[in-house]
Amino acid sequence: MLTLAILSVMAQIALNEFRSMIMMAKRTEAILGLAHVWKAQKAYQGRQGTYSPTFQSLDFAVVGGKLLTPAIYKGARYTYQLSQPWGPQSFYCIATAQLDGDEWPDILEILEKDPNWSGT
Repeated sequence: MLTLAILSVMAQIALNEFRSMIMMAKRTEAILGLAHVWKAQKAYQGRQGTYSPTFQSLDFAVVGGKLLTPAIYKGARYTYQLSQPWGPQSFYCIATAQLDGDEWPDILEILEKDPNWSGT
């Protein structure tokens, strides 16, 4: 009985570690997608002098994804939303997904604020 109890505890620990690794692998889409948005926004800002309000002008795409609106892109796992809450010299991009079945979404974000903006 003691051996069985030890094995079941070890199996539970291994299962939790396995789930954590699966989540990290699924999160790769958002990490790479947001890195692409960052680089594309910086290139766009270098050419245009402002950041882009749409994914179309950034030529943004992820495998298995599609553009839903100019500022919303649905990837294989994540939905990306692009906005400019602090004006054209800023951008905010959030990637959200429901990966693990609980009530809390998986959220990753990047942002660039206008250096002249004085709010919070």
